[in-house]
Amino acid sequence: MIDQRQAQELKNRLQVRAEQLRDEVQRTRAKSLEENPGNVAERARDAEDDAFATLVVDTNLTEIERDVDELRMIDSALQRISAGTYGHCIDCGREIPLARLQAEPTAERDVECQELFEKTHASARTPSL
Repeated sequence: MIDQRQAQELKNRLQVRAEQLRDEVQRTRAKSLEENPGNVAERARDAEDDAFATLVVDTNLTEIERDVDELRMIDSALQRISAGTYGHCIDCGREIPLARLQAEPTAERDVECQELFEKTHASARTPSL
């Protein structure tokens, strides 16, 4: 079980990371506005340049999506801290080891439940052989 001091330390880490992500989203968004396909295509001299312009825009959007997903996970962890349920697996209720929370402060599940979740909830974005 994590104590209040440990929970506060993890909460502080989560809040710092959330602020970093918000800054990254703002920077990437600003960069995306400058690098939209129309602006880049105007400078493009051939089809390869145009394809590269599209790739740059898609990459920026993917970065924003990844950061927003992490912000949602952080928000969920902060809500669990406030509710007093942080550090307990959302599936089985067992305690999540402190070492796991320190490595991944947004962890919602213990390792066993996370492995099962990943096996049963593979998304289209998850690579497979």
